[in-house]
Amino acid sequence: MGKYLKKFETMSQYNAYTADTTNFILPNVSLTVDNNTVHYNPSTPPTPSHDFVEIGGIKWATMNVGANSVTDTGLYFQWGDTQGYTAAQVGEGEGQKYFGEDDCIYYNDGSYTKYNEGDSLITLESTDDAVKAAWGGNWRMPTVSEFIALGEAVNTAWTQVNGVSGLMCTDKTDETKTLFFPACGSAYYGSVFNVGNSGNYWSSSLNADYGDSNAYNLNFNNGDVNWDNNNNRYNGYPVRGVLAEHSSISFYAVGIPYSIFLFL
Repeated sequence: MGKYLKKFETMSQYNAYTADTTNFILPNVSLTVDNNTVHYNPSTPPTPSHDFVEIGGIKWATMNVGANSVTDTGLYFQWGDTQGYTAAQVGEGEGQKYFGEDDCIYYNDGSYTKYNEGDSLITLESTDDAVKAAWGGNWRMPTVSEFIALGEAVNTAWTQVNGVSGLMCTDKTDETKTLFFPACGSAYYGSVFNVGNSGNYWSSSLNADYGDSNAYNLNFNNGDVNWDNNNNRYNGYPVRGVLAEHSSISFYAVGIPYSIFLFL
């Protein structure tokens, strides 16, 4: 992360800036001031409320968003939508989710209004990240690059866990580290298809090679794994979170009374 210098002449300027979360989100720190010096006091971040396993330097959640166990489907999401739906909520009736292009978020009158050629956005913003919305903190959806990195770091096998079929990923360097992706199928056109036969998990990455209609996803079945598959944004897939690291932030104050320098 680059370091950018910001100078505050008074404590009131500093307090106003750090209180405005659109400018600066205060991490897990406390600040003390004595002799015109600001001391940066980092504290230990709270333990994540969701289990994870670190493979290839990336911390992966052990279960899907909305799931109660590692074998549970959890919720189906369209790409870029933070509202998830259970399998029972997928359908064509009133109050159900159809999972078609016409009910896809950011789709209107034949075209996508966000994550398109006009805005050049190719990665979901945090406000459109289903994991971030559900779990908060430093949790987010994985990028396609992180899925590919996972594929390079693990051995895979089609297996069953407690009677549920899916993809077992085992760390190549430590067999005690495993991730299980249940074969949850796909939700589209009012139904859920191929549960127990295939699995799809959204990344946060748009596939710009297909214009603005497709996004990358993990896809697997009994015999094949594609870490950078792509499919229609309106399809409903589960999401699996990764835990991003905290960025380091330093404070430095010198010389004149209440001159505060913030390095980001």
